[in-house]
Amino acid sequence: MKKIVLLVVFMFVCSFGIAQSDTQETSTEVTIEQEKEMEQVRKQVEKAEAEAKKEKKEAAEKKKEEKLKKQINSKEKSISKEEKQIDKLKNQLEKGKLKGTLSPVDIQKIEDKVAKSQMKVMKEQEKLNKLNRKL
Repeated sequence: MKKIVLLVVFMFVCSFGIAQSDTQETSTEVTIEQEKEMEQVRKQVEKAEAEAKKEKKEAAEKKKEEKLKKQINSKEKSISKEEKQIDKLKNQLEKGKLKGTLSPVDIQKIEDKVAKSQMKVMKEQEKLNKLNRKL
């Protein structure tokens, strides 16, 4: 009787051990599948991060380009303003010479202003050329 009970207990333990070993095999299969899924998810996340980084870089480039365009427009306005000032001074000088109302000192002052404005225009033109090269 003891032998029978011992045999039944032994069979019960063995069958329980076999059942556990079967679940381990399926759990390894499950973990392999999970690893594959995790790998796919990781690849998708990396791809999304790369796209986000690319979009951020493009946005920064656009912002930089817009800033350059704004600076170029500013320089062009400054140049046109100085050129108008030069024309105004030259006209004033011509009218004064024709009427004879300008003294030699006044003529020299106006000519100095014209020369100074022309130097500003030249400097602004150089800056504008640099900005255009950057663009």
